[in-house]
Formats: sequence, structure tokens, C-alpha cells
Amino acid sequence: MPSIAVWNCADEELPRADNEMQSLESCRSSEVDVVVAGHALEWDGLGGFIASFKPTIFHFIGHGTPRGELVINEGRSNVARSIASVLEVVRAASPALEGVYLSGCHTSVPGPEPLEFLAPTSGWVVGTSDAVEDDVATMFTQKFYNHLFTPDADVREAFRVAKAYVEADLGDATPHSMWMALSSMPPVDSMAQAVFTSLRGVFDRGAMQVSMRNEFSFAELDHALQDMSHALGTGQVLSRVNRAPIEPASFPAEWLYEPRIADFVSKARAGISAVRRNLDVVRQGAGDQDRVFGNVLNFDGSASPAEWMRRVNKIDAARNRIVKAANELLAGSGAPPLRKIPPSFTEQAIERAARSGR
Repeated sequence: MPSIAVWNCADEELPRADNEMQSLESCRSSEVDVVVAGHALEWDGLGGFIASFKPTIFHFIGHGTPRGELVINEGRSNVARSIASVLEVVRAASPALEGVYLSGCHTSVPGPEPLEFLAPTSGWVVGTSDAVEDDVATMFTQKFYNHLFTPDADVREAFRVAKAYVEADLGDATPHSMWMALSSMPPVDSMAQAVFTSLRGVFDRGAMQVSMRNEFSFAELDHALQDMSHALGTGQVLSRVNRAPIEPASFPAEWLYEPRIADFVSKARAGISAVRRNLDVVRQGAGDQDRVFGNVLNFDGSASPAEWMRRVNKIDAARNRIVKAANELLAGSGAPPLRKIPPSFTEQAIERAARSGR
């Protein structure tokens, strides 16, 4: 779903900025999310604001300088910072960023360079090559987004429509410019298949197939979690022998920023974190033993046998969260789904242990 984060750094010299913000907020619907930050947001808080929302579009309102800088709120004063430095923070906080709209003077002076800070998913940047009147900037924004979010519209078409409206209604050529970078990635389904094939080497091991009760090693599971985290962060599938990247099995890290895959990565990471938390608890109970023996025969008395069984089952359940996330990504791709890990202990076994104390 498209989402717009708006940072309004305009001052009293831009009285139409409030109208521009209102036009952006009017885009909010069940299909488009919009969050606006005004003068209360300063430079130091920009990363946190963007990270909390993870927008696909970043919209700046304010002044630009002839050197290609943005005048932003920084403490009690306004400071000119390079467009690249601002977008670097925004992209770091929202890796799936696709579009940037810089509503101010001279904001396209750097040319296409800001495209380097966008995810490789048909990124675009709109700016101005010269000074721009306040009313022109406001009207261009309104027409651009109104058309962008109509059915079957695209960014290039929205830009042309906005330019045509402004020049027809106001009688002057606008200084607005647009740069686009066509995606270098394969179609999403193909990419998902490629990512799955690459990660299969990480998943295709006992750590993601065998229940904990089947004498599975805690240390091996820990190593597998490290490999999975590394692959989800870098695209590199590591050799289990020498820890070096397996190049044919790896994939470009940029693919992880594609929204659908990024959603899978987020869910998988949450599952890995849950496995680690539960594994730490079970490891402490098992003492110097590296696995589960029988009906938790090797666990200490800090909890009942039934409780230890439940805790062991939590590791299986947390790993199944990762399996579920992978299978959701692959739905309809034709790739075989991963098998669900059976729980180490059935409810009946846990109930018997609770009744007998063993």
C-alpha cells in the first residue's frame, strides 16, 4: 500500500504550505496512508519519524538553495543540508522507499543522483530546476497526487498531467523536473522464487525440520539461526564448512527491499528472535547438556517436567513462524512449501507429565 511521509519545514515566507499539507492529507484513504510532521520535527528526529512509519514516498515542503540543499529544522535555527544527506537518513529508516517529492526551489539541481537513495523498484524523484512560486508549488503537488492515486495511473503520467494543468491554469511554464530509474529487478514472483531457492540451503537442514525432542543439538540450532539472520540481512548464503559466501546460491541484497520480500524478512526475523528467546530458556534448564533427552529427563528442577515440555514446544512453534512466513511468500509461485515442524510433546504427553509429576 502506498504511504506518504510529509515533512513540512516551510516558514512564513511560504503561506501556501498549509494548503499543500491539506491537499496531501486529503489523499488519505483505505488505499493510501499519509502522515504529516510539521515544525515540531527536527533533524535529529527525522530518522525515528520515518522508521516508525516506513513510507514508500517521502514528501518535503520548504526552501531549497541554488546549491541543491534543503533548508530544514535543526534546533532553534534553520540549516541548509544537502539533499543527499537528508535522503540517506530517510532511506536508511525506510529501505522500501520508492519515491521522493521535494517541494521547494532548486530541488532538482543535483540531477538524478538522489535516485541512488531509492529502493530498486522503479524509483522516482520530483524536484524543481529553478525558483518556484508558492502557489505553483502547491497546485503542482495537488494535481500530481490526485492523478497518481487514480486507477491505472503511473508516476510519469501523473507528472505530465500536473504540469499540463499548472501551465494551462496559471499560464507559465513550471520549473518542475522528474527523474526515474526503472527497476533492475526481475518480476516479484520470479524474485521470490530466486530468493527461496537461495535460502533453501539455509532452511534445508535439521534446524528447520526436526522437533527439539528428537535429540536435536542446541548449538546446531544456534548456528543455523546465525546463518539465517546473515542471509536475511545480506543476501549471502554461507558455507557451513568455512563460513564463506556461496556465490551461486546468494542473491543481491537490494532484492530484500522489494516490499513483498521485505515483509517476509520482517516476519522471519521476528520468528528468529522468538526462537532465540525460547532457546536461551531451555539451554539454561538443560545445564551442560546440548539437547533434550527423552521426556525432559535432563532438565533441572526450576520448573515442572510439564512446564519444561511446554517451553521446548515453544521453540518448535517459533520455528514454525518462520516456516509460515516463507510459505506465505511462496504462495502461488509453484515452489514446494516447507514442512511444518511437529511439536516435541503432544498435549496428552504434557497432561500425563503434569498428573504424574514426571
